[in-house]
Amino acid sequence: MFDIRVFIEDFFSILTVVPKTLFLALIILLLSLLIGGCIALIQQYRIPIFSQLFFLLKSFLRGTPNVVLLLIAYYALPEMASFILSLIGIDFDPNNLSPVITVIVAFSISFSVFQSEIIRGSFLSVHHGQIEAAQSLGYSFFQILRRVIVPQALVEALPDIMNAYLVIIKALSLAFLVSVVDIFGQAKILGALSFRYLEAFAAAAIVYWVICGILTYLINKYELRLRKGY
Repeated sequence: MFDIRVFIEDFFSILTVVPKTLFLALIILLLSLLIGGCIALIQQYRIPIFSQLFFLLKSFLRGTPNVVLLLIAYYALPEMASFILSLIGIDFDPNNLSPVITVIVAFSISFSVFQSEIIRGSFLSVHHGQIEAAQSLGYSFFQILRRVIVPQALVEALPDIMNAYLVIIKALSLAFLVSVVDIFGQAKILGALSFRYLEAFAAAAIVYWVICGILTYLINKYELRLRKGY
């Protein structure tokens, strides 16, 4: 039988890790946007060598599941960090690398591929005549990017970026494989302690649902405010 008391207790216990999960997802989102922006610019302007390298990287990341990338990063990243730091004379124990860093690096790189497509598509939505007008006024490349392209591209990209944030929050359920406790990880721990997995996972599902509902409502309100300016 479904125990509602256990469900309520698990629900409030899971809520304690929600801020950590949201903050971790936000860091991954911002880093993936930064990396994705660089990839989009390199491919947009077809920078030699880098453009071809990033094409291969995108192909690899698209064809590899997140769980595989996470486990590769978990076993490879500590050794890579130790090797790189040893080149500059810093002694580093690979076992000291936090699994949280591994999750951030693995997911930031993985989701940067999808973010690059979002950013590239939003850049292309800006009418080229506006860019030419800014160039005729003597704007530099970065001024055009900051004052013309980004404000308008943000309006187009915001729904997709928000959707990516929700996807990252749900993808973090894989982080428990490397001992990082998020919403799903907390539910699994609670289920193991009480042997009431149904209540724990049902509580986690409700928490995910509430988070997605609240974030979707807030971002829709913000998107409407942005569109009023354009």
